[in-house]
Amino acid sequence: MAAVLRVNEELNGIELYFESKPEQEVLTHLKSNGFRYSGFKKCWWSKRTEKSMQAANKVTKQEITYPSKSASIFKPKKKTKIEKMNLWEATQWNEIEVNKEQEVKEMAKEMRKHVRQRFPQCKFSITTGGSYLHSTINITIKSSPYEKGSVYLTAIYDYCNNLLNNYRHCYSPSDPYTDYAGSYNFYGHVSLDWEYKETEQTEEIKEDMALFDAKLEEFEKAEEARKEKEFQEYLKEQAIKDAEYKRQQQAEKKEIENIYSSIVVKKLDEGQQYFVIDSQFANLNKNCTLAQYKDEVTKGDFTLKNVKITKEVHFNTSEALNNFSNMLLNDFDFLAETGGSFTEDKRINSMIDYYNMDSLEKNTVQWNLYGVGVYYNGKLKFIVDAQGHSYARYVGLVENVKIEKSISHKQALKEEELQELKYQANKIEDLSNSVIEKLNIFVTWNNEDWDKYKTLLKEKLKLNNLNLSKNVIQQVDIEVLKISLYRILHEVDSIQEQFKNADLEKGEKYTLFYISDLGSLITERITYDSCQPTKYAQYNNAVKLTYKPQNKRKLYYRHFYSDLLLFKGWHSLPETVLRNVEVRPNGLKITHSKYHSCDRRQFDEVLNYLNEKSFKPLINTYKPSL
Repeated sequence: MAAVLRVNEELNGIELYFESKPEQEVLTHLKSNGFRYSGFKKCWWSKRTEKSMQAANKVTKQEITYPSKSASIFKPKKKTKIEKMNLWEATQWNEIEVNKEQEVKEMAKEMRKHVRQRFPQCKFSITTGGSYLHSTINITIKSSPYEKGSVYLTAIYDYCNNLLNNYRHCYSPSDPYTDYAGSYNFYGHVSLDWEYKETEQTEEIKEDMALFDAKLEEFEKAEEARKEKEFQEYLKEQAIKDAEYKRQQQAEKKEIENIYSSIVVKKLDEGQQYFVIDSQFANLNKNCTLAQYKDEVTKGDFTLKNVKITKEVHFNTSEALNNFSNMLLNDFDFLAETGGSFTEDKRINSMIDYYNMDSLEKNTVQWNLYGVGVYYNGKLKFIVDAQGHSYARYVGLVENVKIEKSISHKQALKEEELQELKYQANKIEDLSNSVIEKLNIFVTWNNEDWDKYKTLLKEKLKLNNLNLSKNVIQQVDIEVLKISLYRILHEVDSIQEQFKNADLEKGEKYTLFYISDLGSLITERITYDSCQPTKYAQYNNAVKLTYKPQNKRKLYYRHFYSDLLLFKGWHSLPETVLRNVEVRPNGLKITHSKYHSCDRRQFDEVLNYLNEKSFKPLINTYKPSL
C-alpha cells in the first residue's frame, strides 16, 4: 500500500498519509514504534527520532537516510534566553502563526508554554476535554498578583482570549437565519478560577504595574487624539456633503420649476377616459428614474396591465420631460389623488367583498388600474399610477400598447343570476330594517344588541326561505349591513355551531367528505354515534366525532376543525367526478386527477354532483349558507 511521508519541520515530527486504511500488520508496526493517528490531519504521526524514521522507511519502502542521532538535527536545541517583557508589552496582542489542524492536546500544550513564558507571575490551568466532534480547551487563571476587576488582570484575560481564538478554526459557519450553530475544531473559553487567589506583590511587580499605568495613559491619550482627528475629518467630509446637498436641492428646485412651467394638465371626464391595453409595469417598482424601469422591462421582469387614463400631462419641452423622468419619486401636485385599482366584476361592490373571498375566488378577479398619461408632442411616453400618492409610485411603459375606448370583462355571474341575487339582497335589507325597528335597537343593533338582532334576522330568513350566502351579501348596497351579514356568515361557519344545529341522530347513516393530511379527498361512510365540541391542538373551534365506519364493528373517533361536508345517507362518487378517464381503442384505461393535492375545488365537484341528485349537505363548512 502506497504511503506518503512528510517531515513537519515546525513541530519536529514526521507524518504518514495513506490512500485508504492500512492493513492490520502495518498498524501494529506503526503503533509499536510510537506512531499515533491524527483525526484532524488524517495521518499517522510521531516525533522525529531515528527509530521512527526507520519505521517510516519500512512502511514507505524507501531507503531515506537521515543524519544520526548525534547529528545536529537530532541534537536538542539550545534554550534561547527569553527576554523578559514588562506587563504592558506582554499584554499587547499580535497574531501568531499556529497549526490549527493538530490535536487539541498539542494545541493546549503550546498555549500552556506560551502563557507561562509570557506571564510568569500568573498561574494558569489549561485543560482539554469533550469528544472527538466536540473537543474543548479551557484556560483558567488561578492566581496572580493583580486584584479582581483591575485593568492588569483584564488585560491578561483579553490576551488569553485572543490566544484561544487564534487557534480556533471554523469548518462550517453558522447560519443567522436558522438555529444551526457553526462547527469548530474546538470549543472553550477563558475564565477566572472560582477560588482565584491574589498573590503578594513584590517591588518589581509594583514597578511593572506603575509602568503599565503610564503606558496605558499614554495609549489612551494617543487614542483620544486619533479619534479627535477622525472626528474632525468626518466634520470636514460632512460639510462638503452638506454643501453638495444644498447645491443639488437648488438645482432640483430649478428643475421642478421648469417642469411646472412646461406642462398642460388635462383632467378627463368619464366620456373622455380611455384604456391603454398591456402596459408594461416592472415588478421592481418605486424607482427614481424612467431608465431604471426600462432596464427592468428589458430583463423581462414585468407584468402586463390594463390602465384607464383619467388625467393627461402634456410636456412642452424635452428638457422638462427629461427632468420629470429623473425625479419620479418627488411629489407633484398634478399626480395627487390619482391612480389606484378597480374591477368591473359584479361580485365586488366593495373591497369588503374581495377580502371575504377565498384564494381561489380572488384569483378569478380581473383588476385594472387608473393612471395618468404622460405626453410629449402629442405622443404617449409612459403611464403613472400614483396609487393615491403625489409621486410616481408605479410606472408603466407603453411600447406596443393598444388604446381602446372600453374593454370587455368576462363576468363570473350570468345576468339572470345577478338579478336574482340583487332581488334577494334587497329582501334581506328590508328584513334587517324590520328587525331593527321591531326590537327598537336603531343604535345598538350591531354592538350591544347584536345577539338579539342576529337571532331574529335568522328566524325571518328561514320564514322567507332566503339563503344567506356570500353571493347574496356581495349585492347588498349598505356597507355597514354588508359587514354585519359577513359577520353572521362567519359565525355560522363555526363547525361547532353547524353540528349543534344539524340534529344528527344516533345510529343514522351519513357520508363525510374531507381532505386528508396528504391532500386527497376522503369519502367516508359512517354510522353516527355522538359529537362533542372541543379544543384540538391549536384549534379552539373543533368537534370530536364518534362513529362506526362502514364494515367496522367498533367505534372510532376523529377530530374535525376545518373544511367538511356531511350528507345524510351513504353516498359514493363515480370515478369521473374527481378524475379524467380516457379509454384507448386497445382497451387501456388511463385516469389522472383533475386537481392537485389539497385543492379545495374538489369540494365543488362533490357539491355539484350531489346537488344534481337533489342531495343537500347537512354540514358545509366549505361554503356555508343560512
